[in-house]
Amino acid sequence: MGSVDKAARQFFAAQKADGRIPKGHPQREDLEHKQQNYEQDFNSTILNLFDKVLFPIQRAGKPPQLASKPLDMTRDSAKPFNGEEQIEKTLTSNPLKLYLDVEKEFDAILDKAQDLLWPENQEETRWSDAVDRYSEQAGMVWLSPKGLDILKTIACNRGLWEELGNGYVTKKPKKKQTSVQVIAESEPDDDGRVRLRVNPQNAGPSPRIYYAEDASVTDSSPQLKDQNLITSALRVNFLVIDPSGQYETGIPFSWNNKLVIRNNLIEQDGKRFVELLVAPKGAIKYTLDASEPRNGIPYTGLIAISDNEVLLRAFASADGIETKTEFRFPAKGKKGVEIDEVKPSRLVSRTGRKLDSRSKTFEGLKQAAEKSVAFEGVSLTVGQGNQVIAVNIGDIKVDAPFIEALLSKVLEKFTPTTNVTMSFRKGHFASGHDLKDFTKKLGIELQAGDIEQ
Repeated sequence: MGSVDKAARQFFAAQKADGRIPKGHPQREDLEHKQQNYEQDFNSTILNLFDKVLFPIQRAGKPPQLASKPLDMTRDSAKPFNGEEQIEKTLTSNPLKLYLDVEKEFDAILDKAQDLLWPENQEETRWSDAVDRYSEQAGMVWLSPKGLDILKTIACNRGLWEELGNGYVTKKPKKKQTSVQVIAESEPDDDGRVRLRVNPQNAGPSPRIYYAEDASVTDSSPQLKDQNLITSALRVNFLVIDPSGQYETGIPFSWNNKLVIRNNLIEQDGKRFVELLVAPKGAIKYTLDASEPRNGIPYTGLIAISDNEVLLRAFASADGIETKTEFRFPAKGKKGVEIDEVKPSRLVSRTGRKLDSRSKTFEGLKQAAEKSVAFEGVSLTVGQGNQVIAVNIGDIKVDAPFIEALLSKVLEKFTPTTNVTMSFRKGHFASGHDLKDFTKKLGIELQAGDIEQ
């Protein structure tokens, strides 16, 4: 170590003298020559002393031991020496100890992990225990930071491992069962009809999808041919079967329709009446005193209302499916929609309120962000023709920053002038004042039934 100490002292002294001998000084040239020589001597001394890398290994049937590899000294001489890079090069050359690209070397890493991170003769392990074993097993390869979690993610995505939801991971996942994803591509129309897209999952190359409307489903039920279904049933039950036998038959999935309550305002002989309708079907109750409609008056026919402003609250139910809404009718002869500026408010549309241009979409999101508006039933469309990306969000509340983040990612694929449109079926506002300001700035005309408070 004496030579290291001497080389370090010389190098340090030459560097320290750099500030005392300015450029142009008679001794400057000699100093720079010594600085260069001392730096080379220091590096050479270090490299001669630390010329190999030690790391743990364990071969089958043998105890753990330290192995050594000569330090890889190949490098770009035009760049400063970087010891970390040289060690990395050493450990990533054959025989490998360090794997930096988990996905590329997945198979080799997986074999090691399954042998060493699980207890012997066990298929499940607590993942935190596996992480501890990773640090303790001399025979385990080394990974980059977060490499072990990346390995788990890839293995689970490929169906080779499975997270059991209790902190445990199994390396022998159970055989998957068939299932189905049902997406409502439209809201119920006036007759309660909905267009469904039905996507089989874990169902093999030629899945069979059976369905039954308002009834139990079996493999004797009608078979869906093109993964699309238009239905006005209250419930549709689906059963997916994989003829190849790769996946077990899962339990039936039940999709529930929504009840839709509509109204018609009728004037007869100078008096006003309200007709209520529910689709696909159901029983309706209502109140005219703002009380809970679930406990209201059963609807049997036209409801007489006064000439003053009227709030009618309605509740409908059918076979365990329920919905509730309210309708405001302005005083007779009064134009426009009455909005309480203080109460929380919702802007609703069964068919979707559309912001039909790029500028209007982003202005709408700007206004929504300022007012902390949350949307439901959002549809985003970017582009046109075959060059289009559409994003649909169901009955999940999302705010403007979330939508803008989605659009920002999608717009990376398009030019700055690409068409952008947005529609939403429900907007939640903190107050009627915010709702009125939002609709005014975006040129949205309000009709009776558009507002819920």
